[in-house]
Amino acid sequence: MRRRAFLTSTAGGAVAGVAGCIQNTSDGNGDGNGNGDGTNGNGDANDSDTNGNGGDNTLHVATYTSFVDAPSDSPGVWIKEEFEQRYDATLEWHTPQRELTHYVERYNEGAEIEPELYYGASPHDLVRVDENTDGGLFTETDRSKLENADDIGEQHEFDPQGRVIPTYRALCAIVYDGRNVPAPETFEDLLDPAYEGQIGIPTPQDTTGLLFLLWTLNEFGEGGEYDYLDYWSDLLDNGARVLDSWSDVYTQFENDELPVIVSYANDRVYAKRFGNDLEKHRVALLNGQSYANYSGVVRFSSGTNDDLAHKFMDFVLDPEVQAVVAERNVTGPTNEKTELPEVFEEYAREPEEPVFYDYEELSGNLSGWLDDWSRMAAGGR
Repeated sequence: MRRRAFLTSTAGGAVAGVAGCIQNTSDGNGDGNGNGDGTNGNGDANDSDTNGNGGDNTLHVATYTSFVDAPSDSPGVWIKEEFEQRYDATLEWHTPQRELTHYVERYNEGAEIEPELYYGASPHDLVRVDENTDGGLFTETDRSKLENADDIGEQHEFDPQGRVIPTYRALCAIVYDGRNVPAPETFEDLLDPAYEGQIGIPTPQDTTGLLFLLWTLNEFGEGGEYDYLDYWSDLLDNGARVLDSWSDVYTQFENDELPVIVSYANDRVYAKRFGNDLEKHRVALLNGQSYANYSGVVRFSSGTNDDLAHKFMDFVLDPEVQAVVAERNVTGPTNEKTELPEVFEEYAREPEEPVFYDYEELSGNLSGWLDDWSRMAAGGR
């Protein structure tokens, strides 16, 4: 057996710090350092600054950095321009480095929270927020004010308290270099000597790694004769490398350092867009499955700009907007009326029934699962 190649991560911002919020980024790479809350390309706004916010015609929305930081393909840039044009308003993105953790801490300190909304909250985010606050950071959404809300597929809903409006989903899957390794078809295949030292996995402190952890938990369960921790132990004994972030893992894949990685089922859509070798970018759905991560928009309970907040929530559910976000973010829509570009039909992989844990299944369990995994990875099991 190969010696385990495990890198302890504290830089991912996922379960570090007081709040320990795990962020949902489309690439799984959340930034975990720093404390400020800036705007992206819109000046030096800060949550402690309540002056000069443009009045009722300016909407402040928080999100994760990668949603807005690449003007050529990030959805946030297009959303800002389109929203401002449609509603004759100003949209200010806020992208604090610690993402939702930043707002959890401000809420617990009694400090002002400037944004009206957070765009990109997933079930695990919601669980972490509620575990580390009194549950009052977000408020329930009045869906009667959203014309497009009735078109959300029921399978995409994950918040029993009705706070989060699901806006997109990502499907965790295995991406492999079809030129150099065979296609894995099952979880057990990844334990084969053919993949020894060939697999890269983000730490579960990163969103993508967490999705894979939950996927294995669904497959093997916990506490049995052979459970998800036993499977992970065998993966590590077979030389699987656990890295700090999805970005680190994907970089090694692109550099031909790792031929098998935990990534996303729409990888070939991304590869086709940039003219990459599609034989290298192959997607495997283990046991015909993938793990679904839903994300949505949620309103801070301190919000005051009711009109623009609801307009924005309805706007990001509009089928046209859903299609643009899906293409730029390489994710899937939640509005059933959305018509995706043809590239999705040809290159996206869709399981018949994705694996998924909702808020109620994660609540009260997530922290324990992560703690148990950390002990196992450190050699404590």
